[in-house]
Amino acid sequence: MNTSFSVAIPASSYLRRRIGGISGIARGVILADLVGAQTITIVADAPVDEDWRRSFSMRARPLPQVTVVVPGTPLPTGTAHLPAEAQPTRAALEALRDDPALVLAPGDPRLIREPSDHATVLALLRATLKPTEGPVGRWINRPISFRMSAVAMKLGLGPDPITWFTLALAMVMAVILGQGGVEWLALGGFLFQAVSVTDCVDGDIARVSWAMSRRGALLDTACDMVANLGFVIGLMTGVIRTYGIDYAWIALACVVLLVSGIIAMSILVRMGPRRGSFDVLRAALERKLDGRPVLQTVTLTLERLFKRDVYVMVACVFCLLGLAWLLPGMLLGGLCIWLGAVAWCAPLIARDSEGSLLPPHMRQL
Repeated sequence: MNTSFSVAIPASSYLRRRIGGISGIARGVILADLVGAQTITIVADAPVDEDWRRSFSMRARPLPQVTVVVPGTPLPTGTAHLPAEAQPTRAALEALRDDPALVLAPGDPRLIREPSDHATVLALLRATLKPTEGPVGRWINRPISFRMSAVAMKLGLGPDPITWFTLALAMVMAVILGQGGVEWLALGGFLFQAVSVTDCVDGDIARVSWAMSRRGALLDTACDMVANLGFVIGLMTGVIRTYGIDYAWIALACVVLLVSGIIAMSILVRMGPRRGSFDVLRAALERKLDGRPVLQTVTLTLERLFKRDVYVMVACVFCLLGLAWLLPGMLLGGLCIWLGAVAWCAPLIARDSEGSLLPPHMRQL
């Protein structure tokens, strides 16, 4: 690996444009810093908008030293050059770090440049797709949320307004579910799926525009938990009203178990990584089963069935089919398994003070 990595970013008219929330110059500065560049130089013949400063302040990350020079200024030997007519990606900066003499030509898959700005934004969004994304999220939710995110960014909306809108929609969902009746349960189940999709949008915007922050991550996790709790309380209330008081004990057990799990995970991530992401549970399971590949594969495959995108879609389908009465028993079983996994992994999560169990994008906060 190159130990004295330097990057030059041309302030071309294309990279000066704000595509996906920030300029291409800012995206180059942020990515160069993340892959370990010691020197970041912007080659510009006019003042440059320093829109990368906002990203570093939100992530509480020290702002790198950025030098602006006029074209023709001699640069240090071995300086890597970003192309002027394409959006950089982390893969592009990593390739240049390993080989500064590499010339990234147009069309290289490590660069993004589509025929229109809208298509470029969608490509940037697709590049943020997390490897741990569940099947429903990957094939259904994200294709919808990416388009919603592109429109939101075009309107100048940041992650926070989307999070608050999602929270409001979740409250409406809970109220509708609680009305009882097959039709209201069906509408509430559909809204739960809508909440699952809109909940993706704030994260999409934050990652593609580098507007990530610990506060935003905590707010997003809190919104997820409120939506989940609202669904369970609303569903149980609606099922009791529709199918009878016999469901009351299951309803109470589900609410108690869910609240207990939320509190336990909140305490664990506070003790360990010190920032909110319940995704640490999957990483903890993977580490606990390290050395037992078959059991690890089976467990992590089953874990995907408990991911939010999957169980939300299942709940939505059951409500739409008039089978909401089956969900309390399914939820009770799923919550017991989830709490068992939390208890098993609790010591590992609590000791993770370095945040090694966090998803890669969360470690940068």
